[in-house]
Amino acid sequence: MEVVIERTIDGYRQTITDKIDGKKRIRRTNNINRIENLIAKLPSNPKFIEVNKTDIKIVYPYRHTLVLKQYQKNLETRIYSTILDNIDENIPIIKKLKKNNKKLATLALSFIIFASSLIGVGISLGNDEVTSLPISEPSSYVYVDDTFLPPKVEVIEPQLVSEDNFNLEVRIDQTRKLINQEISNNYNIPLASNINDYAINKIITFIESSDGQYFLQTAEDFGVDPYTFICLMMGESSLNHEDTIPGGKFYNGFGVGICQLESPHGQEITAYNYTTKQNETVYETMENALDKKTNIKMGIMRYQNVLERYHGNERLALQSYNFGYGLVDLIIQIYADEKGITYDEVVDNFNDTGWLKYVKLASEDPVGFANNLDANKYSNYGATIEYLKNWQYGTYGNGNYLNNLYSYYLGIYSSNIVDGKILQTNLLTDETVRYTLENVDYKTMI
Repeated sequence: MEVVIERTIDGYRQTITDKIDGKKRIRRTNNINRIENLIAKLPSNPKFIEVNKTDIKIVYPYRHTLVLKQYQKNLETRIYSTILDNIDENIPIIKKLKKNNKKLATLALSFIIFASSLIGVGISLGNDEVTSLPISEPSSYVYVDDTFLPPKVEVIEPQLVSEDNFNLEVRIDQTRKLINQEISNNYNIPLASNINDYAINKIITFIESSDGQYFLQTAEDFGVDPYTFICLMMGESSLNHEDTIPGGKFYNGFGVGICQLESPHGQEITAYNYTTKQNETVYETMENALDKKTNIKMGIMRYQNVLERYHGNERLALQSYNFGYGLVDLIIQIYADEKGITYDEVVDNFNDTGWLKYVKLASEDPVGFANNLDANKYSNYGATIEYLKNWQYGTYGNGNYLNNLYSYYLGIYSSNIVDGKILQTNLLTDETVRYTLENVDYKTMI
């Protein structure tokens, strides 16, 4: 039996080829739960690992093999790293190279450094010659800027991005490469699709202002990625506070100010301040909402609450800022029921944004969406369903809210603090790494 796993735009694809009664059978799936179930059953003691130019083949007894396609691009991803980390450190790696092929030799040597963290290593520098090189360095290594180094912090999911990715100049350079299609940007929620020089200059002007400096400090205090929240403010108010408060030419009667705080009436907002190391409470009164800096602070505190609620799933947190978490909770449960998984499994799978189809349904026809639900099945969400049934407008919220916000994103990586860990997420793939907060200066991550 041969199992092939490959990374796709939407996640992963698994292909199993075997024979039943002498007939070849091929089965394919992109269901991440099925793929993870197979991985959980893999033994830790294959016979050997074979590395070629593009793929890794893990050879098990009884002619069973597992192939990881395009390993150079995908070593840091969760699935590939989980498989390799589970292999016993004494299993040999072999690499067969044609004589004098310097390019392949360089590739093999670069892989040896990674493999040294996992297993004993073998490499051939001549025709079919195999040399075993036992390695005894520590087993917990991660990938940083084309070099494999011991991690300085706890890594729960094996991916590490450079601190340079959180420098504004680097972010702008990354965004320009996305615009010029020098970096692949065909994920289902593309970045920077509305970014141009005018938008970049507008964001830079805001960041360099006194309000922008206050914003950056407040985002750091509450562990919120500033570039994600700038997207939110761009989408909500185009960074325009004065014209979006009562008396302003764009005031809509509901949302107030740069963060568009909806109908402030004194509700309490409590969030954890990582600088003071204590909870902080602000009352969302109209007076506070009219003050630009306090408006920013309350918006960030609101956002921290939903980030925690959704375990750091930035997509769900942003959508709830637009829809309210009651409706987002209902959508998560509907999607979980469709897939036959739990609510938490939907929340914790950052790669799966299939729930967005229900966002569009609820947005385009909120009354019809609510009327089509089984009231008994979703009785825990009765208040939300009744609210939608009585909705007096044709649409609800913004069904393209995420696309709109991320169209203004500068850079590729986001960084938030959730549950005492720093979460860095590649927004092109949703692959996430978590660091222990005690060992990292969060300022270097933004």
